Amino acid sequence: MTELAVPIVRTIVRAHLKLWGLADLTDGTTFVVTELLTNVLRHVQPTLRTGMRNTQLTLTRLPGALNVCVRDFDPALPKPTRANDEAEHGRGLPLVMAFADDFGCSPFKGGKDVWATFLIGNNGTNGNPQARETS
Repeated sequence: MTELAVPIVRTIVRAHLKLWGLADLTDGTTFVVTELLTNVLRHVQPTLRTGMRNTQLTLTRLPGALNVCVRDFDPALPKPTRANDEAEHGRGLPLVMAFADDFGCSPFKGGKDVWATFLIGNNGTNGNPQARETS
């Protein structure tokens, strides 16, 4: 994956959400996908053979939820940080946690899955962090 892939992936995610009748999740989901893929670009080393980062994005529609999973092949786990007002980086994972109804990381030998879940319907935030504050 390269930087050029991210806007293409966002377009594909939007199309799938529309097809699945989940257009109300578009903003939050595309934001989370962008942040997770950007973290791969920033923190995972490219392979020597291709010069690209190997990663997989999976969107899974479950009963009552949408799961987004970004798999990469670097065993280092993400560490949410608290960015100060002048920092250019460090806000992504806290924002992912605010947009998603659940968030986590599942390590496996040689890599990890970083995932976020959005509840569908009245039980979730629908990708809107302010909805959590008011419900």
